[in-house]
Amino acid sequence: MNEKYFVIVVMVVLVSFVVPAHAVQLDAAIPKGSEEFAPVFTFTRIISIQYSEDSKLAELFRSSQQKISFVIDGENASVLIEKINAQLKEKSFVTVSDVSGEYSVTITPHERSASIEYKITIKPTMKGHFISESVLDAQWRGFEISDEIPIESEFGVYHINSPISAFAELPEIVEYLSDSDAMQVLDMKLIDATGLTDLALLQWESMFDPTAKMSETVGYGFSGTIVTNYSMGICTIYREVCQDRDITVPFEIEGEAYTIRSIESQDDGTIIIEGYVQQSSGRIESFLVTENAPKPGKIEDTQVPTMYAVSGIGVAIAASFFVWSDKKSKKTSTEQTGIDPKDLCAVSTSSSAGSYQTNRGTSELR
Repeated sequence: MNEKYFVIVVMVVLVSFVVPAHAVQLDAAIPKGSEEFAPVFTFTRIISIQYSEDSKLAELFRSSQQKISFVIDGENASVLIEKINAQLKEKSFVTVSDVSGEYSVTITPHERSASIEYKITIKPTMKGHFISESVLDAQWRGFEISDEIPIESEFGVYHINSPISAFAELPEIVEYLSDSDAMQVLDMKLIDATGLTDLALLQWESMFDPTAKMSETVGYGFSGTIVTNYSMGICTIYREVCQDRDITVPFEIEGEAYTIRSIESQDDGTIIIEGYVQQSSGRIESFLVTENAPKPGKIEDTQVPTMYAVSGIGVAIAASFFVWSDKKSKKTSTEQTGIDPKDLCAVSTSSSAGSYQTNRGTSELR
């Protein structure tokens, strides 16, 4: 019983400090009156393939350790810019004029498995985000590219949106896996930020932050007024614990059994906009920027009262445990338990030795 209480109390205290790695992470800052801004989208994924030590795949991966990393810029990313603009055109006023970033993939073979870690950072230069003087487009934050994105690099042409491109330098592995069910995972595109728009702005956390009034923040493009911070993907006990995206596919090649697994976590985003900002509740999502703070509304269903409620539950559980433990200890120290002494009688257990006899004995029930 006490172990159960202890586990619950520990969860209340510690679960809010879980820090996951995310499938896509967005970081954006929009200064007041800016003609352009450059949000950073970071896409991450880990794929692992399990095999037996004497399998064909183990042999192919044995000497496959490598890390490929190269820069993405306006010179080699024209296709990427074109694909992002094609996506945004369907829902947003924003256009991309340039892009920078980096692609990296690391293949690490082990005795019974191999891991492939992907990281793609894209920093597009965006324009046209002001719908009017005080209304900003919010639909730019999520896009998905389902086509190939070839990037010319010092390692040759890499299709950065395709996981199988990680094996460009290992053609034997590509050939061995190409007709198997492993391709269900290796064909899943890497650049997918739709989770950032799937969650409506009304469900993002928002707060006004006066930090930008400090003179030191001018170097970041802010003019010294208040900023509004929007965020999503926060993992807390009142917003649910982060849920990983875990896809596992068993497959077989020439009678040998394997398993491929893809692991990602839920999306994460932070958007900082200069001024007092409120999100629209209409069909098209947008940010409304004002000079003055909006009138405070009713505090309903917010994280603060929920946090206090959860903390109160934890305190109540802890108090109940200590009361129960105290009562149990008092009961143990003041009440007689076991056999009543009046039902026992003394019995000798030793005989005389010469003129000496011991007084050793024991007790038996009458």
